[in-house]
Amino acid sequence: MEKNYWALHMGENNKYADTAYENNFISIGWKEIDKDLINFRNLSNRQFREKINSFVRKAYPNRSNNAYGQIIGQLYRFSNLIKIGDVVLVPHTQEGKIYIGVIDSDYFYQVEADTKCPFQHRRKVKWSKVINYNDISQGLKNSLGAIMTTFSVSDHEDEIEELLSGDTERLSTEEYKEFGLESHLEEFLVSNWDKLNLNKKYSILKEEGKTIGQQYVTPIGRIDILAKGNDNKEWLIIELKKGKSDDQVVGQVLRYVGWIEENLAEEGETVRGLIITKDRDDKLLYALKTLKNVSLMTYIVRFDLEEGC
Repeated sequence: MEKNYWALHMGENNKYADTAYENNFISIGWKEIDKDLINFRNLSNRQFREKINSFVRKAYPNRSNNAYGQIIGQLYRFSNLIKIGDVVLVPHTQEGKIYIGVIDSDYFYQVEADTKCPFQHRRKVKWSKVINYNDISQGLKNSLGAIMTTFSVSDHEDEIEELLSGDTERLSTEEYKEFGLESHLEEFLVSNWDKLNLNKKYSILKEEGKTIGQQYVTPIGRIDILAKGNDNKEWLIIELKKGKSDDQVVGQVLRYVGWIEENLAEEGETVRGLIITKDRDDKLLYALKTLKNVSLMTYIVRFDLEEGC
């Protein structure tokens, strides 16, 4: 299974970040849910939601259904989706630093009270580096500024690996208005979604105002882009071919369609797949011929040249 990259805020203004670093752990709050989630691990997203829904509603009465969904989503992400070997970033923006480490244990519940950090839902971490906040790209800074507690930053995988290796002599990550390389396609699509025809029907999945549909983490892999119909009746899974074989990309899309149908789609909602590639391929077209819920799009790269001074 591929390694995923996560960010986590340790309390309001990250006030427990130093405690987490000094004691080799990460944790999330919601201490009113004083229940060990160990028996809820290895469940599907839908099963987890069904099991824990009553506990969350009892702990936080009079919240909206959307708020309940966000709390449950955070708990599921922390206890089920994060895996041993994944990389985690904990920012301490007040001190201008970021702790980077590797998840070193499964989820566990800290029963005994901890005066230094009251959060009881935990994981052990083997810390690798402390990075200066000014050494990261603006794109990663923007991601770490999300108001969510636990969220994926896997779309910054290359930069994080460079930070871990100590290779900070790199091109800065800027938002792309145009692109000339296939490797930039995903970022281009996300950054320019409002200018694409797809925007008329779909919106990239968000939670608490943050885009979570880019490199959306599931137990069976990361979806390049996950979007939801503006009428809330259809899900769209977008996979970029990017050097994958025809069989590989088709297989990935079908697996993700099945997972979304099983875990996220409600009754009456449909799930579609879309493969985006630079060139049409006869093998790929034949593979999709009998799949009514998976389609293909190609893109064109255009360059503009200006006269020199």
